Amino acid sequence: MGITRRSFLKGGIGLYASLSVAELFALAAEAGPRPSSSKILVVVQLAGGNDGLNTVIPYTDDAYYKARATIGIKQKDVLQLNQSVGLHNGMPELSELFKKGKLAVIQGVGYPEPSRSHFRSIEIWQTAEPRKVKDTGWLGRYLDLSAPTKANASDTFFPAINVDPILPKTLSAQKVIVPSVNNVADFQFKADPKNEADRLAQINAFNDIYKDFKLDRKYVDQLRAVGMDTTAASDYLNKIVQNYKSTAQYPNDSFGKGMKFIAQLITGGVNCKIYNITLGGFDTHTNEGRNHDQLLRKLSAGLNAFQQDLEAQHKDQDVVVMTFSEFGRRVAENGGRGTDHGTAAPMLVLGSGIKGGVVGDHPSLTDLQDGDLKYKIDFRNVYATVLDRWLGADSKQVLGDRFDQLDLFGPTKS
Repeated sequence: MGITRRSFLKGGIGLYASLSVAELFALAAEAGPRPSSSKILVVVQLAGGNDGLNTVIPYTDDAYYKARATIGIKQKDVLQLNQSVGLHNGMPELSELFKKGKLAVIQGVGYPEPSRSHFRSIEIWQTAEPRKVKDTGWLGRYLDLSAPTKANASDTFFPAINVDPILPKTLSAQKVIVPSVNNVADFQFKADPKNEADRLAQINAFNDIYKDFKLDRKYVDQLRAVGMDTTAASDYLNKIVQNYKSTAQYPNDSFGKGMKFIAQLITGGVNCKIYNITLGGFDTHTNEGRNHDQLLRKLSAGLNAFQQDLEAQHKDQDVVVMTFSEFGRRVAENGGRGTDHGTAAPMLVLGSGIKGGVVGDHPSLTDLQDGDLKYKIDFRNVYATVLDRWLGADSKQVLGDRFDQLDLFGPTKS
């Protein structure tokens, strides 16, 4: 084929560019798929600042319609959860899951002295530290505390997987490396698309080179081993996707595809406790009605397909989905038929292993702070509940303090 060691290595291959990702997948490939005995958390970030008042709607409160004469959701269209609040009419799937006790709606979530800056507020939510800048994320600290020792390193192939192009600070840790994999097609040996038939020959050439390659340089042996293992790891991941079978109908959008990918990894036996995915576009300053409607429909349909998929494959009791956004929107609509940056907003928790229902009271629409809702529940109460009651962690070690727990998984601990 005329392939030399020098030309082959000089050309480079995209698959092997990230050794940290390669090493993680190599562990999985070596041991093969196996069921996870741990509970799984899927974190969904609604990026941009989701309008909580048009997501969970206080449809019996006249103050809502007075503040939102143009963009308010009509009472007849609201999917009622109880006698005071209901879901946006674009979320019928989540409404049905609520009726089955598989959806919890946590009202008025926020934190003291809120920031309306996207960057600062999302940092606060991702690090769980409102008072100062922190280097690690709240789930990153959880991963550090639960990182396996060398003796049982194979027990956890992946500490977490980020299904987004960029790793969020949520998963920033000191001891562990979290891979970002949002497209299985990109995690494979890349051949010239015009000569795809040469792919196998190139892979064989690569393996031959790496198998015998010796050089008295630091890290060369590690590089060679990772290069060999990564080919097998890529095949392993692609086989999971290829062998996946499901009747669930996922939306044909990036969020739906991302949720499907997570389901493929879970049902394929990848031993991972934390998944992260983002649905963006919630910064609805203008023409909110149509844009917000489309986003909530994507969210509802994607989460429902994911839940149905897990149920069909008997994985639903071990998986919980939690949504959050950096802030809500102001109570009153603006002149552009949209809403500006606000404060408190609802969080959603979804799964077969939760206690569904409406959690907490809706914030007052008349007793405001600078035009914004006063938060009712500190977001760290939600985090603490998930850490202690679902992931089996010590939330004080992760969050730096003890926070009251919510009734999301049955009676709370005393």
